[in-house]
Amino acid sequence: MILTPLPLVRKIELALLAPELARQDVETGCAAAVRLDCVSVFVKPHYIQVARKALKDTHIKVVSVVGFPHGGVTTATKMYETQDLIQRGADELAMVVNLGALRDRDDLAARNDIAGVVRTARGKPITVILETPRLTDEEKTRGGKIAEAAGASFIQTATGFAGDATVADVRLLRATCPGLKVRAAGGIHSPADALALLEAGAERVVVSASEKIL
Repeated sequence: MILTPLPLVRKIELALLAPELARQDVETGCAAAVRLDCVSVFVKPHYIQVARKALKDTHIKVVSVVGFPHGGVTTATKMYETQDLIQRGADELAMVVNLGALRDRDDLAARNDIAGVVRTARGKPITVILETPRLTDEEKTRGGKIAEAAGASFIQTATGFAGDATVADVRLLRATCPGLKVRAAGGIHSPADALALLEAGAERVVVSASEKIL
């Protein structure tokens, strides 16, 4: 039996989002998530129902992604994706912020993009992924405030494809967006990495290799 270190119990989420992952990989990942008592599993939309079947009769939530991984699709597209993912059985959704609009300082467009997804989700928790490795501190702060104002539940540092989560970014988001819970994702390779991010204020840590973390 694998024993999860007490500070990490019900704090780890497993991401199964790599482009090459197929059905068997998702099923294997879900089995690991059960064994390690993860909070949730992130899966690509195509595999929501596979994950739900694999996680049947467990408390582990299925999270899927909207506008992933670049965030640049239209708001209408994100709203359609949201509706589709909910119909497929997703418990929560994680959307990528419109990075271009954020960097253009078109805050209204960025906010409306998030608000459209929140409204379409009809109460399902929405996480906004900022992709912090590509943003300045000012853009991170502004993006977090926009997500908070638009009704998101969580703010997530990154997709995991653009760079690593940092303690500094978690602290910044916790300080500037007190109404949002923080998910840290990207470059978390050890229990020490995960614990440092939790101690900095992250509510959850999203990893792609839970066996190594735990």
